[in-house]
Amino acid sequence: MRLMLGGLTEPQSRDLFDAVADLCQPAGILHDWTMMERAVEERQPEVVAFYLGMRPTQVLQMITRVRALNPSVLFLAITDHASGPLVQQVTEAGCADLVVLRECPQDLRRALRTLETRDRPPTADGQAIALLGAKGGVGTTTLAVNLADALAQRKKDRVILVDLNVYMGDVAVSLDLRPRPSALWFLLRGQVIDSRTWAEAPPQHSGGFRVLGLDGDVGNVEPVSAEQVVFLVERLKERYEHVILDLGADIGEVSLAGCTAADQRLIVFTDELAARTGARRRMSVLRQLDLGPAVAKGILNRSDPDDEDLLAALEKETGMPVPAAVSNAYKDVQAAYERGRTLRQTAPRARITRDLRDLVEVVAGEAHETAKRKRAFFGFFR
Repeated sequence: MRLMLGGLTEPQSRDLFDAVADLCQPAGILHDWTMMERAVEERQPEVVAFYLGMRPTQVLQMITRVRALNPSVLFLAITDHASGPLVQQVTEAGCADLVVLRECPQDLRRALRTLETRDRPPTADGQAIALLGAKGGVGTTTLAVNLADALAQRKKDRVILVDLNVYMGDVAVSLDLRPRPSALWFLLRGQVIDSRTWAEAPPQHSGGFRVLGLDGDVGNVEPVSAEQVVFLVERLKERYEHVILDLGADIGEVSLAGCTAADQRLIVFTDELAARTGARRRMSVLRQLDLGPAVAKGILNRSDPDDEDLLAALEKETGMPVPAAVSNAYKDVQAAYERGRTLRQTAPRARITRDLRDLVEVVAGEAHETAKRKRAFFGFFR
């Protein structure tokens, strides 16, 4: 564990480093709190213990900022006292612990041991699948919800659905779930959340998958950074076999970070000009992210899954493979929404439910090549 100390005198810092030498390696001493961001970037500590001094509010604001840029770095606040208001400030800033200066080095050793003995998360080596809408209203959330449900049923895998349409997401509403803790709560406090909370706190839907939704309270929300999104996705992949990301339709830092962190990217669109144009533009943007050969696949919603000619034409128009289509079933979708249920639960025999099972096979990689060969075979005779 690499430790950086800040805000203390040179002799104080060296004495503390000597006292905890068996628990960590020195990552340098920082005297000026305004240089914290640069120091963390250059020295790459795992833990920063900083004395708040006479300017606790300003220092904690800087810690909050640096945490947003470096979610994997843990912070300890060193203070002269542990009053209730100060403890609350330290907690809100995302510090993992509070150390009282007059009780050092014993209190610092205690805090470092607590960090060292935190529960190690089980490694699920999961896969993240991002759904990005070609425009608003193409059914991205509906497909994300029902894809999560179908994956949870397929092999009884651990599945979590995450609403990353940060300011407009309605996954929790569609599933009639109370989104506490919310996706924003995990994004902004991820580095200080313990292993049990990561695994057990997200609410579970009756379909068998967990959900990180949004509660709509965005009035005082801090900006979400790309680093926080990537950190969230990586932590969830350690605990779930499948992480489904509903990114909405906007192109911004959060959605692009979600696409970057995902193992597969699905662009949801419909057969209308605005949606086809949006799909093509989003594919162009994703290509610029250097995501490798499998940039994205298109999922055609509200269409005829058996129309091979249409799928082939859309592949050519959008510049991406379109291995699956989902039929239009407005009444079934509305009925599921009104009950806070999935299509499998409310319309198990409907064509759209079968389409979603087929979509799972495409996502799992088992049907993509077959569908591609089938289109090539029929195309030979046209």
